[in-house]
Amino acid sequence: MATPPLPRSYLFVPADRPERFGKALASEADMVVIDLEDAVAADRKAVARAAVAAFLADAGAAALSRCAIRINDQTTEWHRQDLAIAGLSAAGALMCPKAEDEAALAAIAAACAGPALLPLVESARGVLA
Repeated sequence: MATPPLPRSYLFVPADRPERFGKALASEADMVVIDLEDAVAADRKAVARAAVAAFLADAGAAALSRCAIRINDQTTEWHRQDLAIAGLSAAGALMCPKAEDEAALAAIAAACAGPALLPLVESARGVLA
């Protein structure tokens, strides 16, 4: 099986704005990142997860293959709930912010078998790890 080419462009969409998901997919971006992390205020996280769950249930395979779900990192109260949604996903990738721990990434991969992991290394600690 040939390795698919890496995306050249990423378009981030706030997860609490589901009316924008289709518009983002209609763009020429290689990968649409549905963002549960920084783009969503704390009081809107549950609404965002519900919107993502509905999208994942309704979207076709072609759309899902061009989507990544950006979850909240493991130090937040929302991480486990995000993993529960992402674990059901047939999305093309799972974006993991603040990646600093190989064991944590392995646990995420085990919990969400299927999507590729896109760890975001955002600190010197992450680079060293």
